[in-house]
Amino acid sequence: MSYRVTFAVFLAATNLALSTAQAAPSTKTSQHSGETTWINTKNVKLQIQIGNTRMLATLNNSPTAHSFAALLPITMTLRDLSTAEKVSDALPTRLSEEGAPKRDMGTIGDIAYYAPWGNIAFYRDEGPDASGVIKIGKIISGLEALNSFGRVTITISLINQFQP
Repeated sequence: MSYRVTFAVFLAATNLALSTAQAAPSTKTSQHSGETTWINTKNVKLQIQIGNTRMLATLNNSPTAHSFAALLPITMTLRDLSTAEKVSDALPTRLSEEGAPKRDMGTIGDIAYYAPWGNIAFYRDEGPDASGVIKIGKIISGLEALNSFGRVTITISLINQFQP
């Protein structure tokens, strides 16, 4: 009899865990302190610091955005790829490409992962339709900070985190 009760409790807990995971998709990330945090990228806002200027952005709820959030905070140098975008060097690790479209086109304010190079692109104008472009977020304020030409150093950090 106790086996049946224990199994029923196990099933109830499993169903609760699955419904919670579906309601609040999240990714596990290890911070520099060694603590583990859960990040729900559905409503995550980012702060992007360029010198004294701050931009605000949001992440989408894709597996690629989840794996990018796990790298934050991160400091990187951006360079001009064209008049349409600034790009980083390769990230320290590859991001998930699960469920991503085979190609996409960056539009003004988009933040995208460029899978072939393993880097991040920030669009200040419309970019070409290209294979390997995976949108992960959108700049919602301060985009004009990317309009200067040349290299810039940026720091991207999370503004909010949600725990399931």
